[in-house]
Amino acid sequence: MRKRATPGAPQLAARPPEYDLEYPNVEDGRSLGRHPRGRHEFGADVVVVGSGAGGAPAARALRDAGFDVLLLEEGGLHLTESFRTDPITSLQRLYRDAGTSSILGRPPIMFAEGRCVGGSTVINGGMSWRTPEHALDHWSRELGLEATDSKSMEPWFDEAQSILHVEQQHPDTLGRNDELFVAGANQLGWKVETNPRNMHRCVGLNNCGFGCPTGAKRSMLVTEIPRALGAGARLLTYAKVDRVLMRGGRATGVRGHFVDERGSSRRLSGGRLGSFEVRARLVVLAAGARHTPGILMRSMVFGGQVGKGLHTHPNAKVVGVFDERVNPWIGAHQSHQIHQFLGDGILIGYAGVPPGILATGIPGFGRAHAERMAQFNHMITAACLIEDTGEGRVILGPDLQPWMTFRLSPRDVETVHRGVRLAAEQMFAAGARSVLLPFGDLSEIHGADQLVEIDRRPRKRHNIELMTVHIMSSARMGRDKAAGVVDAWGRVHGIDALTIADASIIPSSIGVNPQETIVALALRCAERWAGDLARRSAT
Repeated sequence: MRKRATPGAPQLAARPPEYDLEYPNVEDGRSLGRHPRGRHEFGADVVVVGSGAGGAPAARALRDAGFDVLLLEEGGLHLTESFRTDPITSLQRLYRDAGTSSILGRPPIMFAEGRCVGGSTVINGGMSWRTPEHALDHWSRELGLEATDSKSMEPWFDEAQSILHVEQQHPDTLGRNDELFVAGANQLGWKVETNPRNMHRCVGLNNCGFGCPTGAKRSMLVTEIPRALGAGARLLTYAKVDRVLMRGGRATGVRGHFVDERGSSRRLSGGRLGSFEVRARLVVLAAGARHTPGILMRSMVFGGQVGKGLHTHPNAKVVGVFDERVNPWIGAHQSHQIHQFLGDGILIGYAGVPPGILATGIPGFGRAHAERMAQFNHMITAACLIEDTGEGRVILGPDLQPWMTFRLSPRDVETVHRGVRLAAEQMFAAGARSVLLPFGDLSEIHGADQLVEIDRRPRKRHNIELMTVHIMSSARMGRDKAAGVVDAWGRVHGIDALTIADASIIPSSIGVNPQETIVALALRCAERWAGDLARRSAT
């Protein structure tokens, strides 16, 4: 097919964040109901399952290459002007399972991901780090993955950063929590890194996790999605894919059903929503590191590395309590990180967590818990994120939905303890009077002289509180089926016309926020897929 230009793309890239972006060619799956002949049928050159950091760039790139693209999203299209500061409403509208998903294991790990147009890019903190050099070296040299070295990847990172509009936070948008976080690191002689963030004119509202109400965060919702739709791509919302259709070793489309705002196929008023089938020449799975392997397994694609190798980048919370009023809700979500210990697998950051959410992880019950939460405006929520060496799995549960399991390795347990100690030390260096810890048997210490208690704590897995928003590697790249699910270009081994463009193909833990890595890999792979389709059309 002849390549078509993207109407309005330069103007869209240049204009400031606004509420007037257009979203043509969108159909709400909830309105389609049950089809009299069984299923609603659609056709396209390419069907893309998922609209987040992988699916949206892939859809836009393939549409720019001249192909008819249908984008499927399990959640809804929520416009910038609809975003609010109410956590409960936002969690229900924008997150899968209202943010209460869990990775089973010792310990269990709370997991949150987006379920809306734009995926997790709508609800993430906006950090945009390139894949570290050591990870790219590992992919290229040790795993033998073609064109994944830093030189080969550089143009894709450049393009990803252009799409994401990566810049640093303006100083006048920072809060006191950021000042104290930096002051503690400086007191200890640590190097502080300024976060590159995907934003334009961010005013520091600290509402990143519930959708940016100004449009400043350059999520897929305000970048690649409107660009793809403006060029003629189509979007079907509230459409959950159950399986990939295949014939003779080739993917021919997908089949699924419509869901409501809760993710249920049954209407509150009674009756069930309808189902659909899409026939396509190329299937792109971009449903995330949990649901992409789930779709594969429901499609009878088992064996090899499908669902194996799950990395979780676990996050252990450390809360500093200060005498002074910090007001952690004022200022940008997160402007600085500590990368000094990345070589040891530890990244230290902070976030302005709303009180209703922080309360679920604060130790104590009843009056003791209430007294702690009364100090919310005096708290800084810091965290250590661990580059995990253990590997988990994605399996199909008895409900045929993907379940995740993960067990911290002994090395990871030790790294968590070291990371917690470093973050607690930083809080005390910043002037905290006490620090709340993520350990069930050691929940609080009251001075730097008590840091040794962390060193002495038995290395028990089961009573460490962990969460994550960065899962990856469950359908990873590998040279062959024994090493991975897809090749170095995201094509599923042994199945023609089936590809993957999300965090599941990242071949190892990377130790930093994965957003930019996902976008860069999707762009890189989509160019190859466009060439594959063009060659197939010519034969």
